[in-house]
Amino acid sequence: MWAGLQQVWKVGKVAVLSAAVVVAGGSAAWMAHATTKKADAQPAEPAKPERIARLDADRVTVPAAVAERLKLTTAPVAPSHPCPFAPFQGTLALDNNTLQRVHTRFAGEVVELGHCTVPSEASLSTRPFAAVTRPVQVGDEVKAGQLLAVVWSKDLGEKKSQLVDAVSKLKADEKVLATLRDLLKQNATAERSVRDAERAVDADKVAVGVAERTLKSWRLTDTEITAIRAEADRLSDPTAKVDSGEWARVEVRAARDGTILEKNLTVGDIVDTTADLFKIGDLSHLTVWVHVYEDDLPLLNSLPKPISWMLSMPSRPGVTFEGRLEQVHAVIDQNQHTALVSGRVENPNGELKVGQFVNVRVNRPAHPGELVVPTEAVVEDGRQSVVFVRPDPTKTEYVRRPVTVARRTRDEIFLAPDSQLRAEDRVVTAGALLLREAADALPTPTAR
Repeated sequence: MWAGLQQVWKVGKVAVLSAAVVVAGGSAAWMAHATTKKADAQPAEPAKPERIARLDADRVTVPAAVAERLKLTTAPVAPSHPCPFAPFQGTLALDNNTLQRVHTRFAGEVVELGHCTVPSEASLSTRPFAAVTRPVQVGDEVKAGQLLAVVWSKDLGEKKSQLVDAVSKLKADEKVLATLRDLLKQNATAERSVRDAERAVDADKVAVGVAERTLKSWRLTDTEITAIRAEADRLSDPTAKVDSGEWARVEVRAARDGTILEKNLTVGDIVDTTADLFKIGDLSHLTVWVHVYEDDLPLLNSLPKPISWMLSMPSRPGVTFEGRLEQVHAVIDQNQHTALVSGRVENPNGELKVGQFVNVRVNRPAHPGELVVPTEAVVEDGRQSVVFVRPDPTKTEYVRRPVTVARRTRDEIFLAPDSQLRAEDRVVTAGALLLREAADALPTPTAR
């Protein structure tokens, strides 16, 4: 019995110890839970929010962190500078004032072409190229007075012969009149014969005058007419031989320096006075034909004269040529609503070609007092145009200022002198619209 009691006492002791461990563990867990709950229950310190604030009617402040997130950027205000129009499209043409349409003064047969001297073509020889003479052709440079062709004209020969005949007959009749006058002094002839001889001499003088005026009307020079008279004097000698081989020769010469652009004849052709035997142009400068929209005409006409322009070609990027605008024509194309504008461009080296497509830029001069800002800096609502200026680079304050737009391009806006800005002020570019909305929507702080 005593052994049974000892066994029961051992079992109870183990149970009591186990219960104590459980109670202790539960107490510790409860205390730890309570401590954690207490710690969680304590309120955290509230973070101060960073946000855009309105200081007054036209000033807003933007914290640095917010400005960085919004990527606000600024750009300096610049003084006005020459501003080009949008490029105009045009083409190159010959200057009609220097274009020569070479005609013959008399119809006839082409018997000879003028010649020019040019270097010979390249060969395998290392010797210098020898000069060769050949008939003129398209592309040759010619000088004023250079012979281009010779036309054989029977009409000119006939008119020269008429003058020679008239001069010869006048000389003969004058001799007859002188003889009759001597005979009349000796009473060896009738006075009527002298009067008839005088009338014949007067008629001969009229015929000579008519022949000379006809040749002058055909643009023969005084030198050529004098040569014909000398030929008539030579033929008055009974022993002189008649040689009219050069009388029908008509020389076609260049009136001015230039380049042969067209050649419309060859030896053996029968030509008349209306045919363009050659076309010669001065390629040292060309005419520029440009189509300008009628909306740009008032400003274009207001520019100080002379108006210079710069030409570029799609076929030669980066290369420009200087020229000037000369005339704005009076007719507007009803379909395109453009006006034809003409001018010139210098071409001393012959790099420009007739018919080439060109882009033309005209610079508008800088206006005194105007300022220039990027296009995105100006915010417009249809009633007012404003910009936001950062007066102090150490502060994150931005001030709204009204401006007046004078004119604009794709990348820049030109502001009138009455705008409340100064050169070197920094205006907001990216984010200007957001600042405008903040300045209009946020409440103005009340004074305490």
